Order: sequence, then C-alpha cells, then structure tokens
Amino acid sequence: MTTNTLKKLIVVATLAIFTIGGSVMAQKVTVKGRVTDAKTGEAMPFVNVGLMRAADTVFMRGATTDMDGRFAIGADTGRYLLQASCVGYTPFLDYLDNLDNLDNLEIKLKAGTTLQTVEIVAEKPLYVMDGEKNMYNTKEDPSIQTGTASDALQNAPGVEVDAEGNITLRGVSSVEIWINDQPSHMNEEALKQYIKTLPANAIERIEVITNPSARYSTSGGVINIVTNQKIMRNELLCVGVRANTMPSVSPWVSYVWANEKFDINVYVNASYSHHKSYADGTSTLLDDTGAVSRFQSHHDTTVSNNFGGYTGVNLNWNITEKTRLSTWAGIYPYWGRSHSTVDLDYYEYPSPQNLGYRYTHDNDDGFFWGGYMGAWLEHSFDSTGRKLSFSVNGNTSNNGGTSISSFAYHDPLRDTLFRRNYSLTSNPTIGFNLDYAHPLKHDWELSAGVAASTGGGSMQQTLDTMAAGQYERVTLRSYDGVERGIDLALYATAQKRWGGFTAKFGLRAENTWPRSTWRYADGTGTSEVDTMFFGLVPSLHLSYQTKTFTSYSLSYTLRHANPGSTKLNRFVRYDDYSYETGNPNLLRTYTHNLEAAWSKYLMGFGMLSLNAYWRANTNEIGSMTAAGFAPAYFPATQRVNYTFPDNIGSSHTEGIEANITYRPSGFFNVRLNASVFNYGFDYQGDVQNKWSWSARLNVWAKVWNKLELFANAHYSSPRLGLYSLSVANKGVDFGLSSDFFDRQLSVYLNVNDIFGMAEWGQNTTAPQYQTTGGQRFDSRFVSLGLTWRIGKMELESKARQGATDNTPQM
Repeated sequence: MTTNTLKKLIVVATLAIFTIGGSVMAQKVTVKGRVTDAKTGEAMPFVNVGLMRAADTVFMRGATTDMDGRFAIGADTGRYLLQASCVGYTPFLDYLDNLDNLDNLEIKLKAGTTLQTVEIVAEKPLYVMDGEKNMYNTKEDPSIQTGTASDALQNAPGVEVDAEGNITLRGVSSVEIWINDQPSHMNEEALKQYIKTLPANAIERIEVITNPSARYSTSGGVINIVTNQKIMRNELLCVGVRANTMPSVSPWVSYVWANEKFDINVYVNASYSHHKSYADGTSTLLDDTGAVSRFQSHHDTTVSNNFGGYTGVNLNWNITEKTRLSTWAGIYPYWGRSHSTVDLDYYEYPSPQNLGYRYTHDNDDGFFWGGYMGAWLEHSFDSTGRKLSFSVNGNTSNNGGTSISSFAYHDPLRDTLFRRNYSLTSNPTIGFNLDYAHPLKHDWELSAGVAASTGGGSMQQTLDTMAAGQYERVTLRSYDGVERGIDLALYATAQKRWGGFTAKFGLRAENTWPRSTWRYADGTGTSEVDTMFFGLVPSLHLSYQTKTFTSYSLSYTLRHANPGSTKLNRFVRYDDYSYETGNPNLLRTYTHNLEAAWSKYLMGFGMLSLNAYWRANTNEIGSMTAAGFAPAYFPATQRVNYTFPDNIGSSHTEGIEANITYRPSGFFNVRLNASVFNYGFDYQGDVQNKWSWSARLNVWAKVWNKLELFANAHYSSPRLGLYSLSVANKGVDFGLSSDFFDRQLSVYLNVNDIFGMAEWGQNTTAPQYQTTGGQRFDSRFVSLGLTWRIGKMELESKARQGATDNTPQM
C-alpha cells in the first residue's frame, strides 16, 4: 500500500468516526393538546391519539385523553402524521411538520359512522418513496393480510415471483434479498420456503432499491423485507419434492424449532438432473486485406447428468432485548457426467480441403463442492435506532475432474487423436463487515461502516495427447496459477428529512490489491501481477412525496469496477485454433449512474411510474478478438484468432422505463414493464450505437383464496456489445399453485417456455474475426412441486407497534 493511499484511507476513516462520535442524541419533545366535540365544544375523554412517521405512516407512539380531553405524547423532533380517533366520530388526520412548540393543540372531532372510519383508514399510503427506497407498506394493506410473503412481494414495485418462488426485480434475477436490514444468508430453496411460509401480516413493509447508495457494495438491486412480528413458539417440519420433465428431481426436508429467545433451522436436500443442449454457428477469420483466411462451422450436442445435495444450518439467538446473534453454515457437493459431440467443418484458405473432424468429449468423474459459514452480531444501544452490528462470512468452491476427448478427422489418412484433460480449482474467501447507525436531532441520521475481505483461488490444468499408445504431456496446454486479493472499504452516509423531502448523501472508499502468478507445467512462462486500485464512490439520493401520494426522486452514484488479476496477467492460454491473454495496461472502469423517477399511486387502480436513466462509462472493459500469429504453439504461417480484454474509450447507455400496475385488489394484478434504451461505444475512433427495447407482461391472481395463477410473456430485442450483437430472446410461461389443509400442503405446477421459443447467442463483428451462433436447450418443460408442513406457528406483535406514555420506556 502506498503512503498516499494509506493517508486517504485514514482521512476517510477519521472523518467517519469523528462525525458519528461527536454527534448529539436525538432531541426529545412533548406534543400536548386537547380534544373536543366539534359541535358542542365539550371535552372528549378516552380518545386515542397517535403519532405516525410521515414518510411511511409507521405508528410511533400514542396516548389516551384524560377526563378533560387532554393528552401528552413524547417523541423526537421530526415530521409526523397526527391521528385522533373515537368510536362514532370521523378520525382526525393532519401533518405536523415540526414538533417544536406544539404544546397547545386543539383537535375537534366531528360525529360520523363506522363506515366513514374504514374509508379514512383505506386512504393511508401503500406505496411511498423514501430516499433511495421504494416502499410497499404491507401493514397498511388490509386485503393482503390473510396471504403470505410471496403474495406481498407480488405487489412490491417492480418485483415478480414465479410459480416456483423465484424472485426477479425489473425482470432481472441478480437481486439481493435482505431481511430486517441484513443479507438473508439463506440458500435459494430455504429462502423460497421462508417466503412461502411467512404470513403477510408479519411484514411491516417491503423496501425496493434499484440504484443502491454507497452503503451497499453491490450495484444490483436490493429487496429488504422488514417484519413486524416475532416468533413466540414454532416447531415446523417441512418435507417436499420438486421435479420436472427435463427430467430432474429434488427431494428436501427442512426443520425449524424456535422460542422467543432461540431458533434453529436445518435444511437438507438431494437432487438429480438431466440436461440436453444444442448449439451451432460459424466463425470467419480475415487477413490484413480483408480476405477470408479461415472458415469454420459447427453443430454441437451436449448431454449431462448431475447428482448433488445441500445441507445447511441457521441459528439465531436473542441474547438480550438489545443484542442478537445469528450464525449459519452449509455445504453442497455435486457430481456430474457429461458427453459432448461436435461436428466441425474447417477450411484454411486457399486450400479447398476440409480439415474438420468429429469431436467427442466425455467427463465421467466431474466433482464440485462448496461450503460457507458465518456469524452476525447486532447490539441496539437505545430505542432511537442507534445500533452497532458486526458480521463475518467465509465460503469456498472447489471442482475438478478428468475428461477424455477424441478427434476423428474427415480425412481418412489421418489417425484419430485422443486426449486426456485434468483440472482442479479452489476459490476460498473470507470477509467481515462492521456497521454503525446513529439517528440525530432535527431528522438527521448518520451511518458508517467498514468492510474487508481476502481470498482468491488456485487452478491446475494438464493436457495429455496419445502417442504410440501412451499419453504425453502438452507443455503449453498444461499450467497452474494462483490468485489472491485483498479488498478494504469504508463508507459513511447522512440522511436528512424536511417534511416530505428526503436527502441522502454517501461516500465509500474502496481499496483493492489483486495478485496472481501463472506458469506452464515445465516451470517456464511465469507471469505475475501485483498491483493496487483505490477509488471513491459518492452517492446522492433525493426524493419528495406529496400528500396525494405522488413521488419524485433523483439519484446519482459513481461506481468503479477494477480489472481482475486474470485480465491483468499477460499469461497465454492456448486452445486448438486460438488463444487468450491478459492486458497489464487495463485501467479501472468508472460509471456515472443518474436516475430520475416519477410514480403515482391511484386508489382502486394501482401504480404508474416512469424511470429515466443515464449511464456513462469511462474505460469500460470489453473482450476484443483479433487475428495474428503465435509461433510458440502454432505453425509460424498459421493465422489464428486471439482474445484479450481492452478498455473501450467510452460507452454510454440512456433509456426510459415505464411500469404500469393494475391492482384492483391485493389478490390480482397485471403489470406491464417496458423499456427503450440506446447503447453506444467509441473504441479507438470506431463509433457504434444501437437502440434496443424489451417488454414484460406479468399477470398474477389468487382466486377462491386458494389457487394462484401466474402468466408472463417477455421479449428482448438484439442488444449491442463491443463488436457483438446478441440474438433476440422471448418466451411465455404459465403456472399455478395452491395450498390445502390450512396451508399444510402446497402444490405448484409450472409450464416453462410454453412455445419453445427460448434461444441464446450472439454474433461477433470484430474487424478481423466474425461469428454467428446460437444455443438452445430443453427450455420447454413442466415442473411440479409438493410441500408438506407439519407443525404450528404462533406469532405475537412486537412492542414497536406502539406504546402509550404510561408504558415504561426502554
């Protein structure tokens, strides 16, 4: 680490520590007033008066009027919604923008009916925007209270849950799921069962973050499920099986035991799957004059069988009312067999001879295993939200195996070539996070933290060729490498509220030290990388919400992506007709992300939203393919293609996204998401641009309070990359699920890609290397799942639902 970089880190850390350490505790005030009958002027005793947070209508504190109609409520300064209610009277609702000097409020209640009360409650906002978060207040939606967390997620902005429980945000599956402001640490199936089992009335709200601030290390989306209840007693055994017509089958079992202090979850599953895929394409290599130097066409078929399983354990312990501890661990081994056949036609011009062959590849002992473990500890200092949390997490993934391949040439005069390949990789990592949050007076809230991780991996590969009945080592195709890295990050954020306006500022300092060493099996060709990258990630999120539930937001983040040590290492990896290498001159990529959003919640209809975004990249890293000679392995006169990473001079993406959600009730919605965007790049003076579009229609309904129906259709037009163009992707899915015997038995049926239209692939348009190609697999299949639950879950409301001034404070 250089002296200048160390100074930068120390300055950032010092500022974060002293900013929080020197902060002042939130100021306490008392709201006082009197409630009278609007017609007679008489004092009204026993009236319920409460303060709700204006941003999301969460109930904070309350009181009951005395015989003179007077009340007093203690609270922090800030913006609140004041509510007063009494049987037979229309509820009183009004915003309080500042609690200073509110010691003589006059509230006059008008006589009304119970029906009027219900109508007033229904007007509470279901969707609000708060800083970087789009929130769905599940607790304020009476029509969803008898459903599950899966039902609630269907109503969160931009979120979809399919029949199998897979969650996507804006049609993208790379989204992090958090629970109560912490990563879930659950494997995919355990998370599905948690969402399927958790009652919707146990959820306070669902927070959706599409452009995360400096608080988060991820640039993808985050969905945070905030619960408002805790498990008092829970002993639940779940047994299930998933199967589809590909075919695949996976039986599993999950056991949970809990009381109000401690809970444990054990999950075990096994799986078998069979996959078949097809691919075809062409590649054309051009010489310096633009004439064809080499042409290849191929048709591939791959069949694989995989066996595996997973075992995981989660422990949670409420040590005290203010201190919580969670630990988790898991292991997942897999074995696989695969057989591939490739029919290749190959021409080296100007010779007209077909040098192609039939290539077969068999891997009979492929093995993979991974594991993880970690812990999280949180301590709350008081009831204002001041808390400190620490987490540590480690994981590893390992795979290896031996494969045999053969080349049966079209030329009958050439003998069949046999090869043996062995590979072994290992990738362990470990990291920790320390986070601190501190609310202040005047609606300020500060947070800061540090994150560090270290890890890397090792790889060994050997290739042997059959000669005279014995295998001989191919030196330049046999190599080993070691990669290591250290990442250190510090962040600080500050959030301020002014009435309906919220501003959040953030800064993250990140330092990365990538290292790698690669060499051939005979010890030659050693290539090393040992470097460092430092950068700052600033973020700004502004939002404003009106009293009519119209929201506006503007957010900006500056992200950077560092090239990995493999991309930086100039070590050469040869293939049959090509090679790849790294680029030690790569620069880090800087990305400016700017988003502006508008949303409108309409009672009885749903939600309308528009999101415009602009992303500008400097030094974006792309994969470039060129043509040249490599006499160290290939014949001196043979022109081959090679791939290397390179910095694009600049690239940009600008687009607009529209979302329409028609939601007449909590158990039916139709969502249309459509986006149009332009991507372009400038690579060494070559400027290219292309407009693309995508649309997704999702329909979900729950009928008879038992049967859920799912249907979605999607289309994505071809998209431009660095000298590449992807093929269009489209598909239609349908599914249904139902619960029986008071949710003890759940069944789902899903038909994936009903019309068999799914296809993946891209065409390369580099100046000296051009390809066409596509890949298809058995994407049209029917899935069936069964889950049987044995046990009972009893829930009780948390104390945070509100306390009167007569209740002892923590």
